[in-house]
Amino acid sequence: MSFADLVVEKPKRTIAVILLVTLVFMAFASQLKEETSLNALFPNYPEVKALEKIQRDFGNVEPVVVVFRGSNVLTPEYFSKTAELTEKIMDGSAGKFLIEPKENAVTSLPAVLASYRLAKEGVSPTPDRVLEEMRSFKTAAEIRETLREFLSDPSVPEQMKDYALSLLPRDFNRERMESPSMAIYVLLNASYPEDELEKAELEIEGDALSVDNDSLTYGFHLMNYYYVKTEERLAPAFLLALVLILALMYLNFRSLGDVAISLITLFLAVVWTFGLAGALGWKLDLMAGMVPILVLGLGIDFSFHVLMGYREKLNLGPKDAMKAVLSTVGVALLLAMVTTVVGFSSNAISSLPSMRRFGFLSAFAILSVFVLNVTFVPALKVLRPSAPPARRKGRARLAIGALSDKRFAGLLVISAFLVAAVGWSLGLGMKASYNPTGELAKDLRVTKAYELLNSKFDIGTERVYVRVDGNLTDPALWRRLQIAVQRMADDRYVVKSGGKPAVEWLLSALPMIAAENPGVSKAYALVDRNGDGWIDSNVTPRELEEFLKEAYETRTGRFYLHESNGHFDGLLLVVPSRTDFGYHGKELLRELREDFRGLNATITGDPIIWAKGLDDMRNAMILSILLCLAFALTVLPVSFAVAHRAPLEGLLAALVPLAVLGWLFATMKLLNIPLNAMTAMVGAIIVGIGIDYPIHVANRWVIERRSGKGFWEAYSTAVSTAGREVLYSALTTLIAFGVLVTIPIPVVTQFAATVLFGLVYSFLGAVVLLPAMVRLLR
Repeated sequence: MSFADLVVEKPKRTIAVILLVTLVFMAFASQLKEETSLNALFPNYPEVKALEKIQRDFGNVEPVVVVFRGSNVLTPEYFSKTAELTEKIMDGSAGKFLIEPKENAVTSLPAVLASYRLAKEGVSPTPDRVLEEMRSFKTAAEIRETLREFLSDPSVPEQMKDYALSLLPRDFNRERMESPSMAIYVLLNASYPEDELEKAELEIEGDALSVDNDSLTYGFHLMNYYYVKTEERLAPAFLLALVLILALMYLNFRSLGDVAISLITLFLAVVWTFGLAGALGWKLDLMAGMVPILVLGLGIDFSFHVLMGYREKLNLGPKDAMKAVLSTVGVALLLAMVTTVVGFSSNAISSLPSMRRFGFLSAFAILSVFVLNVTFVPALKVLRPSAPPARRKGRARLAIGALSDKRFAGLLVISAFLVAAVGWSLGLGMKASYNPTGELAKDLRVTKAYELLNSKFDIGTERVYVRVDGNLTDPALWRRLQIAVQRMADDRYVVKSGGKPAVEWLLSALPMIAAENPGVSKAYALVDRNGDGWIDSNVTPRELEEFLKEAYETRTGRFYLHESNGHFDGLLLVVPSRTDFGYHGKELLRELREDFRGLNATITGDPIIWAKGLDDMRNAMILSILLCLAFALTVLPVSFAVAHRAPLEGLLAALVPLAVLGWLFATMKLLNIPLNAMTAMVGAIIVGIGIDYPIHVANRWVIERRSGKGFWEAYSTAVSTAGREVLYSALTTLIAFGVLVTIPIPVVTQFAATVLFGLVYSFLGAVVLLPAMVRLLR
């Protein structure tokens, strides 16, 4: 008994098996959890382990930044607001998460100027006294005068002046001493569990909004929170896509029963897919959350071909009609399923866990849709036969007229592949990029805070960590270390302040360290006798050791120093950078390695990690596409030769996605659509999806030719039947992904737009380019 006979002759048993399998998957799906951390995007690189080791050895500090905005924030009103916010944070439940000492955990320009005035008066700057002094400024002129005096005072260390200016944006008017915004840095102890830190950052955001409703707050765990909130916006998009697709399905089927069968099939496929994710212990992140929309758009294709093929052959009787469909359309569906599964599965070579999981789940979803459409749908249709449909006549007159001239067909094919060649050249030269707020809605406050900090403030949100290991009591090491810091002044991607690299390290943090331990100033005076801000070249190891001991007594000093068995053997430098979150990370890494040559330096941080990840992402995309194309070019000619003795048609069907991808790359370059974690998947997806369309058209063409029809009649029938089904399939997928364009999440809209172009090109490739190639060679 053949597979078709098994399904058609025992429909109730087939349905029972499908429902039993669904119950098993449903049990696993109930265990599925949501991914709430952006850290899940990070691959397990050596640089990640190096960063974790730095956090263990030097402490793990997470900054939260609050930005006050106004026409001019250097006024008594905003100084009082800063004092109120500082008080709320230190006295609220978020206070327990602050680094110690707490008085150093919240820093702002008003606090710096208040401490400066107190020091000038000889008053000890206790936390309460500093808050009182911040509120004591009566006029904007008083603030301007104090700031001018602070910046011109030779007794104030240059590092302290640079740090104060880093709290103001680049459009700060130094001549008029006015600024449209200022940043308040809150340092949290990141050793606490992630869920607790998330609550702390949410409270800080709430405190800031209660003080000033126009304030913006940025924090890594705050982004995690809104990352989950962003995922919730996909649900309305899914429902809207479902309504639109229902309308299109009814327009095509003119049968509520067939619409219901298609929907039930899609629902079962989603249950199976999420059941697999639950069984494997995977969490549902933003990429995996789009699988239902993907199933909605692609799964309908299979139902269209099965149900429309069944209707076309109903004159044979319900059972014989379904057997005929499974033995003819089923072959095309099998080939389409295999190529699509390979297309999605090729994402397994990506270094990004989210891409791998999305690829596997999408592949399994398509496999599930195929299985259900060759078992569950036929069984239901045998039990509930359809009425024979009204005959629909149609001929592809315009396409026939265009292709009747062989020279025109040749020109069309040559032009299509020339454009594709240009696109491939552009595509292979594209660099991958990543924006950490790209997966967040653009209208969120945390997104605006991130964009403001990176566009207006020198410090921004990027940090690179440089760990230097060695004997810190060796004067020669300090000479090389200081030369390395000076070399960073000409690094393109290192943030500068006053023309100097804005490096946060032991010497730049001395004012805060000395505030914790006054003995540091005395010990430092012995290692920097000329007061130039650098360790003297003739310093002794003993003097260095005394200075390091005094600094290590403070909590701030321990963040920059590592001590083991009484020996100081490690130093940490935090380098603010501007690499577009890793886009220029390789260049930065190259610069820093050159700066720190001759030193035992470990360089890591998010920009470095993502520089490697972005390269791997791009390479994975290219390799996955090549694997898919190689698979299609190998399997389709063999499959068509075995099924129809027509290897040429199989080869031509496999060439269509080669051209489509070239057109798609050219479009991405023309419209400036970036290559990121999601658009990098589109290549393999379009190979998988786009090859379905030419497979169905070529399959129907070969069947019609073998029945004795001439070229034009076979082509007309293929386009008006399989082509019509392909058109409806493309429209449903266009609707599913078109809805995503309306969601204000950059990576989702970019992904959806890229898929939309790929689908349109795939349809044109199937009904225009493929017949043109056949016309030339047949």
